[in-house]
Amino acid sequence: MTEGWKLNEGTVSYHPVSEDQLWSVFMKTLSSQSMKTTSYKFAVLRGILENLYKTNDEQELNFNQLAESFAKLYWNLVIRNGYSQGHQAQIEKELKEFQYEYQIPSGVSFDSIQENRQRDLIKRIESKVIRRYVVGALFADTEGLVYGFSKKERKLTLTPSCYEFLLKYQTNIFKLINYELAKFLQKKNPSLTHGILLEEIENITQRESLQQFQQMIVTHSGATCFYTDRPLHVAKRSIAVDHFVPWSFVHSDELWNFVLTSSSLNSSKGSELPAERFLNKLDERNQWFKKTGDVYVKQYMETYDFHQFVKLYEYAELNGFEKGWAP
Repeated sequence: MTEGWKLNEGTVSYHPVSEDQLWSVFMKTLSSQSMKTTSYKFAVLRGILENLYKTNDEQELNFNQLAESFAKLYWNLVIRNGYSQGHQAQIEKELKEFQYEYQIPSGVSFDSIQENRQRDLIKRIESKVIRRYVVGALFADTEGLVYGFSKKERKLTLTPSCYEFLLKYQTNIFKLINYELAKFLQKKNPSLTHGILLEEIENITQRESLQQFQQMIVTHSGATCFYTDRPLHVAKRSIAVDHFVPWSFVHSDELWNFVLTSSSLNSSKGSELPAERFLNKLDERNQWFKKTGDVYVKQYMETYDFHQFVKLYEYAELNGFEKGWAP
């Protein structure tokens, strides 16, 4: 039988699979029962969760989306924070060659790299890591119950049962992945005296600055508070870019999920979900953004779909986020 990583494609399963079966597969894959010489399995599953609401109607993700998640995660782990992935990890080799080629100092975050260089790195990771080692190996380890894939078409397709399962248990699975990843990294970096904090791993891909999104929103919809319609004073630095659905659930930074508010209201909202009445208001804003002539705004809005966004909102509540916040 062909080793998983050598497979060129894996057929997606449309047969119903019980939640118990899926929990069993996830626990086995993430636990010490599964052989892990690299952290790729954690990264793929985390990447799937980060892109869960960016799938198309067939629940497909392209390899570029996964590679971008890989690039952010591993760059910040290896180059910014200095965590080794082990001598066998191709991803670490690629990152350090890229760092040397562009003379990028250690300690620099992924967001600080020029955009054209980010794209170059993402392309390399897709070709040399995602396609070569990753998708086939995890497909085999999860017995084809999580996704099917095609290297030729550069995509993976989530099984219907697993897609619904991930929506329902996203928060718990994300925490489990990060817990096991932290343990893996601790073993690979035994000289660390302070240990690896779980919160550090959970937030490793969070942007350091949301200034570019603030500028886009101010330019195209004005400097007013989304929740109160009161004017905001950008110069006084009392303005905040708020994740409408909290970052601690979506784990990604998307223009269609950002609104402007005051720093005080942003602190008051915390990790709560806004009241349901704000959904249509946000959709009206997002539809306006989709029609703008700004090529960068249009690019950020490509993955926006209101039906998917409502699902994101509803599943955030199901995952324990309190709904109904209003100023």
